[in-house]
Parts: sequence; structure tokens; C-alpha cells
Amino acid sequence: MKISAKVQKWASAGLGVVSLLLTVNLVIKIRALEVKAPNPKTVHIVYRTRAMKSSPARPDDLAKFDPVVHVEILKECDARPLPDLHRNIYDFETPPAPVVPPLQVAVVQPATPPPPPPPPPVLLKPVGYNGMQEGGNTALTILEDQVYVVHEGDVVAARYKILRIQSTGVTVQDAATHRTVNLPFPQ
Repeated sequence: MKISAKVQKWASAGLGVVSLLLTVNLVIKIRALEVKAPNPKTVHIVYRTRAMKSSPARPDDLAKFDPVVHVEILKECDARPLPDLHRNIYDFETPPAPVVPPLQVAVVQPATPPPPPPPPPVLLKPVGYNGMQEGGNTALTILEDQVYVVHEGDVVAARYKILRIQSTGVTVQDAATHRTVNLPFPQ
């Protein structure tokens, strides 16, 4: 959407007037503050005393000290003799070295190798059984969303060999790990 040149001129003129008004307002407020500013030669000092605590819940930390200087007490402290110290304040005595117990060498037993990882699970899942056919028992199996009708001795996906089909499950040998597994039918 394009804005016409006439509308752009009016918008820029309006923004100019608004910025000019804001600048004048700012100058007026700054001058009013300068007129109301107190004379810098007069300084008001307010001392807090114990009676002027701001709140009883939070005591002022400096209120416990007396702000009056007692010169007679200072003169009395200066008149006392200094203690007689027979040492050089710039000499530092080194503390005795700490006794380090002898290191005990621990005999490290050679690490035993970790046990071999468990074999991968058999991915073939039996889902059905048919023992009524004349050619022997038949089982329905699933492997990666593929349904296979298998008999004893068949090889599924060039990896699983069907050894035995019973009414309770299928006995399979994994060709990759040479492991025999009994897979039960779901109930």
C-alpha cells in the first residue's frame, strides 16, 4: 500500500509541530526548576539521635555511637605508656613446616574386561498358529510390518530359521548370533 505524497507531507508537518511543542514544554519545566532551586550557600545539617530513630523494628547502626568527642579521654589514652615489645615488627617468624605423612601406594588391580553386550532382541513376532493342515504345523509371524506364513525349516528374511512350531510357540534360531529362542504366541 502506497501513501500519497500529500499525506506524507501533512504527516511530517504534524510530527514536526508535536516535537516542537514537546521541546518548548521541556524548556519551560527546566527553567521552573532552576528558579525553585535553594541557595547553595545555605546548608541544613540534620543529626540523628537515639530519640529520632526511623523505626523501632530496624535500629540504626550508627545510633549506638556517641557523636561527641571527649578530649579528656583521648588525652588519658595518649598519656599511658606503650607496652615494651622486644621484637622487630618487620620480622616475621616462619611457622614450622607441617609434617607430611608418607604416601601410601595403593596397588591397582588390573581392570577386568567388561562383560559382552547382551545379544540383540529377536524382532520376529509369532501371532498365529494353524495345526490342522496336512503339510505340518503353520505359524503366522510378523517382521517389520511384513506378515510371513512359515513352516518348520523355513528361513525368514535370511536371518531367522524356524526350527519347531508348537501350539504354545515357535522355536527360532537367529543366524546372526546363532542363538535359539522360543517365542510364545500371544494369549
